[in-house]
Amino acid sequence: MRSSHPAPPPAPARRAIRAAVLLVATLAAGACGTAAARDARPGPAAVVRTLYQHHFGAGQNWEETYRTQRALFAPGLAALLDADDSASAANRDEVVGLDFDPLTWAQDSMTAFEVLPATRDGADAIVPVVVRQDTAKRTLRLRLGASANAWRVKNIHYPEGDLATLLRQLAADRAKPR
Repeated sequence: MRSSHPAPPPAPARRAIRAAVLLVATLAAGACGTAAARDARPGPAAVVRTLYQHHFGAGQNWEETYRTQRALFAPGLAALLDADDSASAANRDEVVGLDFDPLTWAQDSMTAFEVLPATRDGADAIVPVVVRQDTAKRTLRLRLGASANAWRVKNIHYPEGDLATLLRQLAADRAKPR
């Protein structure tokens, strides 16, 4: 009686098939490992939560928070913040830079914050943060961009305007002849 199953391929062909399957599996595992390593970095909401936990834990001292958490800011925004800080330090007798806490959009201390889930905006992520002063609250939106190994704050959008635009305007005002 003849079997209806085809004859198995010769041994060398079976070895070649096994080698090809093993190669494909190895390449797929490597690709997943690379994606997993990339996804192992904290997500945008976790980065913002870390930033605000530190900020509220440091008594909402903006200078302290920025000094110790500077790595959480994208290079472009960090350059604007550094220029503003330098101008303020050079003009101690007058206000030439930010006169509020950029993480709370206030001059007074807030009593609480809540980081909401991130949404995507192209390659960026938007993380809403609700800051409260007793019963009053406002929502800020932090824009984060992904670098090779971390999410970083690129801008903070306020109910009226945004931090990067404000910092550029302050720099332009300082550059005007008096």
